[in-house]
Parts: sequence; structure tokens; C-alpha cells
Amino acid sequence: MRSVPDWVLVGMIKRIHGNQGEMLVKPLTDREERFSEGSELYVMRKRESERVKVRIAAFRSSDRGPLVMLAGYNSRGEAEPLFGASLFVPGEEIDPLEDGAYYAFQIEGCLVYEGDKLLGTVTKLAESVKANPYIEVDPGEERPLVLIPFISQVIKEVDVEGQRIEIIDGFLG
Repeated sequence: MRSVPDWVLVGMIKRIHGNQGEMLVKPLTDREERFSEGSELYVMRKRESERVKVRIAAFRSSDRGPLVMLAGYNSRGEAEPLFGASLFVPGEEIDPLEDGAYYAFQIEGCLVYEGDKLLGTVTKLAESVKANPYIEVDPGEERPLVLIPFISQVIKEVDVEGQRIEIIDGFLG
């Protein structure tokens, strides 16, 4: 497997909810248990480079995402500086995936080909609320990004070790 980064982003604090310090999290993982009571994460605030270990003191699900309270953040005023902060786990804590599943860090940086033609480099694997996930491909030479659905009908092969993704012939016209 491509080397695991030291830190893996698992969520973002979207907003402060109520007056007791509860926070709405945008999960960037399919493992909601990362946000369960007693879990430990590392928080990094905007424009800062230090990650601080935090413990989830309380958790509940909502239709907008997980709502958490962090130990030591017991009021809106204490929680507000964490608005927009990123939530991480150490890279060694991530689980191996099944065949055909990928972490974003494994896809980013891969070269994308349509047959023998190099289309560019993956800059991001992105989720879409209303559509399938997609990869952003930078073709270089100041050309606009190309968005390619990351679905089996379009992606012919992913070689994480070789950092190569091949899409079906003729997809881009």
C-alpha cells in the first residue's frame, strides 16, 4: 500500500450547536464510531499547525451529521474557537480497506490516463452530496481542472502502487 501519512483527516467542525459547547461535525470518514463517546481525536484549528489531542465527551446523531461535545469545552464560548477546525487520527490507526476501496491519500497524486494519453494528475478525491464521488484532475499548462466520476463505469483500473488510474476510452470525447 502507498505509504500512510502521519495524519488522516476524518472530519471538520461545521458549526457550534447550542450553548453547551456541542459541535456539528462534517464526517470525512465512513466510520461514524470515530466520533463516539470516549474516542480520542486530534484537533487543529484554522491557520494553526499544532494538533491537540481531544476526547469525545458526548455524541449523538442528527440528520445533519454527528453532534459531539469535547471534554473541556463546556460552553459555546469555549467551543467557538474550534469552528472550522479539522479533526484527525494518527495514520497508524486507519484500517486496511477491501479490494476496490481507496483512501483519498492513495488516489491523490496518481496520473490519469485514457489509453496511452496522459490526462493529468489527481489533485483531489471529492465527495458530492448530490452525485457520485469524483476525482479532480489537473491537466497542467494552466488548463482548467477536469472532473471525472470515480465510478466503475468510468474508472477502468486503479494501480495505487504504480500511482496510475486508467479511465475508459472515449469518456472525455
